[in-house]
Amino acid sequence: MKRALIRLSLIIWVLAGTVVLARFLIIHHDLFPPFPEAWAIWLINLYGSRNGEELADLEILVALGLAFSAILTVTTLGWLVWRQVHRPAPA
Repeated sequence: MKRALIRLSLIIWVLAGTVVLARFLIIHHDLFPPFPEAWAIWLINLYGSRNGEELADLEILVALGLAFSAILTVTTLGWLVWRQVHRPAPA
């Protein structure tokens, strides 16, 4: 039961953290380096965006992808550090 609760809380953390970070990235885009124009044009052509609404959808998808990658990386590094610190002493 404890493992299931830990896994569920980890999944909730990753999903909630992704949504919050993506929203922060969209709202405060001026705090981060600009997205390279060549990549933006390539993504727009790949997605097939024809109007502003589809461009906004693409912006959300990119923000969610970046946020998910960042949250998953930080969570994995934190988990690895936790395991290293709480490792049992060799006998």
